[in-house]
Amino acid sequence: MFADQRDISVDSEILEEMELDALNVDTIKGYRVLFEQLHEGHPWNKLMKDEFLIKLKAAAKNKKGTVSPTVAGILMFGDADRITDVFPDYFLDYRAECDDKNIRWLYRTHSNEGDWSGNVFDFFYKVTPRIDDDVAVPFVNRRNGVRIDRVDVHDALSEAVANALVHANYYGKRGIVIVKHGKKITISNPGTIRITKEEFYAGGNSDPRNPNLLKMFGFVNVGERAGSGVDKIMTAWEEQNWEKPVYDISLKAERVILKLEVGQVRYIPGVADLRREEKVETSETVPIKNEKERKIIEYIKLNGSITTKTVVEICGYKTKSGARKLLEKMIQKGMIQKNGDGSATEYQNGN
Repeated sequence: MFADQRDISVDSEILEEMELDALNVDTIKGYRVLFEQLHEGHPWNKLMKDEFLIKLKAAAKNKKGTVSPTVAGILMFGDADRITDVFPDYFLDYRAECDDKNIRWLYRTHSNEGDWSGNVFDFFYKVTPRIDDDVAVPFVNRRNGVRIDRVDVHDALSEAVANALVHANYYGKRGIVIVKHGKKITISNPGTIRITKEEFYAGGNSDPRNPNLLKMFGFVNVGERAGSGVDKIMTAWEEQNWEKPVYDISLKAERVILKLEVGQVRYIPGVADLRREEKVETSETVPIKNEKERKIIEYIKLNGSITTKTVVEICGYKTKSGARKLLEKMIQKGMIQKNGDGSATEYQNGN
């Protein structure tokens, strides 16, 4: 596209006729709080708002000698109605869907709602906590006595969202769309990759369409500065033995689509490798005779205990009666042990 053939990046352009009141004050404040927390003592922390934005390349002096937003600045900090003055098809959309056809979506937010800024920065922090809430980190994982709630997969998911935002062609149609359906996540953005597919998957090489957006995110520790981040995503999924993420790169449709599926975390570097523990204990120390027993043992290994209700769900029983019979048999075999009574009953490893 013409927008990709300019000598300078699109997001460097100064919006000559636009004033800084097009930028959302609260978004800028939120960004500066993060910046100051991450860069204590940085000389930019003492700058006035205009000067700070110029340093970020979110603003610049226009031909009249006053300060105007850059394209990067309006995307990162602007209000949606002002962003669409520059990019008429600008649209950010997040949807959480389910299997119930009577429910259109469980949750939805988009840039045109009007009750929030609708800019790129706020969208990122609005949706990333929702995207990774199905990443299950086992309770047994602790480092120096402190529970670990975030692992490499969380960072990789944030990376995937940031990639879509900084590599998007905002002149393109349909905008950025993120759909979460159970544990499956699809992230799509307008625009194609600007490097070869080999370089794209190898990582370490990147030609971002919006390099100033990338730098702004980088200042608050979001996104890879050196490469595309694709290798980080692929590595995180491979470590967990999860299904490999799929990129659909369509030159004809000028769109990049990433398809992911999350699940139970099994590996945390330097803390635990439940992949190996699962393999050893389920094959050598636990006499497992059927798939349902295996599911129960694996669940206990990852979560510490299991309830009858959970057994019904993961083993496909229609009632608790069948689940209780299986649990009793496993107790008799010494595979598990029962703790508690009534609704507080839990089953743990019998070894």
